[in-house]
Amino acid sequence: MKHAKFLATMALFSGMTMIWVGCDDTPDLPGTTSPSGLNTPSLRVPDLATHPELDPLKVTKDNVGLVNFMDPDSLDLVLDELQSYFHDQNIGNWDGLFHRFPNHMYLDTVMMSEQRAMMEKWFFAGLRNRTGGVHLRYMSPWLEEEKQHVALMGIDLNFFLDFFDNFEGNPEGMKLSLQDQYGKDALMYHEFDQIAGPDTSRIRQWEVNAPTFMYALWAKDSTYCTFIPSVFDRAPFANQIMDPETKLYLLRHKREHFDKPE
Repeated sequence: MKHAKFLATMALFSGMTMIWVGCDDTPDLPGTTSPSGLNTPSLRVPDLATHPELDPLKVTKDNVGLVNFMDPDSLDLVLDELQSYFHDQNIGNWDGLFHRFPNHMYLDTVMMSEQRAMMEKWFFAGLRNRTGGVHLRYMSPWLEEEKQHVALMGIDLNFFLDFFDNFEGNPEGMKLSLQDQYGKDALMYHEFDQIAGPDTSRIRQWEVNAPTFMYALWAKDSTYCTFIPSVFDRAPFANQIMDPETKLYLLRHKREHFDKPE
């Protein structure tokens, strides 16, 4: 029960899921060598805590098939904010990450403090939740509520759970949670040696490639955008984040204009 409560809340901030279990044998994949011997973009898994500037994150939009109902200027602003949101998550900038949680709708400082401590603990214990790419394929119109505007984004998501040498658990324990959220076919497991100068580290990794959706929430008195993932409705305070009718309208709009069969 403790893990279940943690997973439900953690997903609101970073999409991270954690369960620790026993051992598992997996095939090796080819390693990646950094020619310079330093932490460079040639490394498959750069240490973003030490070198945040090496974050390979890319947030893009579909320039050919994008289904868009938002004005271009607003769309570009949301994408810029989304880049910052995922970058802060990748490098462990918890102030930036929690800044883009919709605190204007729900603020629990005790919960925030507990989740920050938990995320920082596992980040430095060798488990990193890293988004590699977000490709926007659908954007709804803004829907106005009393305190905010809400929009729904349909995206293709690429992200990784990176397990460094100092991680004292088994990545296999994450498998069912990830499959439950994204589907079995979206999940791949990698294990490889990574060489940086004289040091060799063993990297274990789950990679997810899947279509999903997120919500953008812009408070009427704010200069920046906040975000929540699709699983936010599992939280006990979900109805305080947005009106249930707003969520239903946006999901219906996406289904009719984007998810409809060919």
